[in-house]
Amino acid sequence: MDFKTEKRYKVYLAKLKRTDSEPRVVYKVGITSSKDAMTRLNYRGIDEPNPISEHFSDIKVMYSTKQKYTRLEAEHLEKTVMMGICKDKNEEFFHNWWEPNKISGITEMRKWDYDEIQKIFTFFKNNEKNS
Repeated sequence: MDFKTEKRYKVYLAKLKRTDSEPRVVYKVGITSSKDAMTRLNYRGIDEPNPISEHFSDIKVMYSTKQKYTRLEAEHLEKTVMMGICKDKNEEFFHNWWEPNKISGITEMRKWDYDEIQKIFTFFKNNEKNS
């Protein structure tokens, strides 16, 4: 597959809210080959047994990279963000709450923390400037 036909990915940061269980507000770092990250977050295909939008009624994309990456590059950026937060918090895992349901993408979700969000914004902005 050459560069022109290879799928390209964006990395995004989303805020997810719900009213029926705790935590009420979380954030998610993820990758998507969709034109818009909301398409990914609202996806309800048969290959998605526990869609995000069934658990979080209020979803907002807070940031989506302008640059598109190969899948490996996007996964690397996503992992770098998650590992940076874990390192700052001295935690082994990015996901930081118990959830009875295996929500799609749950390992890339975390309880809302304003300071963490600011660090992620800074990371994305610095990374895109340097690309």
